[in-house]
Amino acid sequence: MAFDSDPWNPANPGNRDRTRESRRQIRALLMDWDPIGVAGIEEAADEYDCMISPLMHQLYDGATTDALCSWIGAERTGHFGLGPDDDSDSALAERLTQWWVRRISPSNSSR
Repeated sequence: MAFDSDPWNPANPGNRDRTRESRRQIRALLMDWDPIGVAGIEEAADEYDCMISPLMHQLYDGATTDALCSWIGAERTGHFGLGPDDDSDSALAERLTQWWVRRISPSNSSR
């Protein structure tokens, strides 16, 4: 499988270090969102990791904030079995979108 040379493509093995740092930053955003209330519990630090890769790929593929919000809401209800919380999910989607724009800005090209 050939990968493009885009330094932000999370599927490219050559971007391993950059992707690892992006995963760490997304994990922090997810723990701030924390719909099941596990932030600060060391044993649950990976509770939302199932969302990281799909979010990274959606961001890389240009997903809109609305599309992210819909996906996050589906994860909240379908995967985590919680009731809807559009405000919280929308806030997370917005934070992720803003984070991604900052992350891929030319000033971050070496990180």
